[in-house]
Amino acid sequence: MYFPVVDEHDGRASYHRHLVTAEVLLDRVLAARAAGLRAMAPALDYAAEARAMVQPPRDLFHPATLEYRRWYDDDGNVRPQPLTQEALTAQMVDAGLPVEQARDRAVHRSHALPAVDQLWLIDRRNTPLDQRPLNQAEFRALIEAIEGAYQAPASAPHLSNANRQIALRVAAMLGVLLDEYVASPFSIAALNEAFSENHLEHLRQTIETSRQAESASGVLAGPQAWFAAKAARMRAEHQVGLAMSPSAFQAMRLSGRPVVIVVGGKLRTFMDGWSRGRISSSVAYVTPKTASAG
Repeated sequence: MYFPVVDEHDGRASYHRHLVTAEVLLDRVLAARAAGLRAMAPALDYAAEARAMVQPPRDLFHPATLEYRRWYDDDGNVRPQPLTQEALTAQMVDAGLPVEQARDRAVHRSHALPAVDQLWLIDRRNTPLDQRPLNQAEFRALIEAIEGAYQAPASAPHLSNANRQIALRVAAMLGVLLDEYVASPFSIAALNEAFSENHLEHLRQTIETSRQAESASGVLAGPQAWFAAKAARMRAEHQVGLAMSPSAFQAMRLSGRPVVIVVGGKLRTFMDGWSRGRISSSVAYVTPKTASAG
């Protein structure tokens, strides 16, 4: 909701710029989501995009280096796309290197990206602007715009309150749209709480959905589908584990409320980011119907 503005020097003009930025970027988020794309990648910046798409000169690296092998094949021909961390790891394993050592080298001795991130960056570049998902810089711009919209001018209380409520709903929506754990990017307490609570709830729901798919696939689709569903559940549990880690607690500001999540296939109660078992003498195991702080 916009305020009347006299001219560009009006104090509310900058506030309106936040509103416009938020509207434009949110339209892109929703359009990307509707197109089946990962709508936001807060960890991927323009440097990561360059690593996936900007080919270095051939003579910049020795042929034995991983960075050369990432972009050029054994005959020195340019690859259609650079090798990912997984592909580089497989090459080194085929050459006789242990898997863990190969993976460590691919991650730390090259600019290779995980396959899922590289594919996302390439697809993003080829997506029309009005549907293009947000990278790190654009995600931060959206957060700044939402916080700017929340801090509405006090001259019109009715409009200000309406915009604050809209900003809170948008912060909550962002938490639901992110399928991997992201520490709350908001510095305003109310927005931080709205994002964190809905983000954690979404991750918990992802676990439950994965568990149901795991159960169904074991009967209907055979072992391959069962293992895929199990892997999806384990990834979801890992994301919740990240959300509940001590390092994430300060960012999430859980305010002492108990949270029940699935860990290792069982529901556990957490308080202030810690399992109740670390506070008292035992971990609280509960069922979905009786989930409580105790």
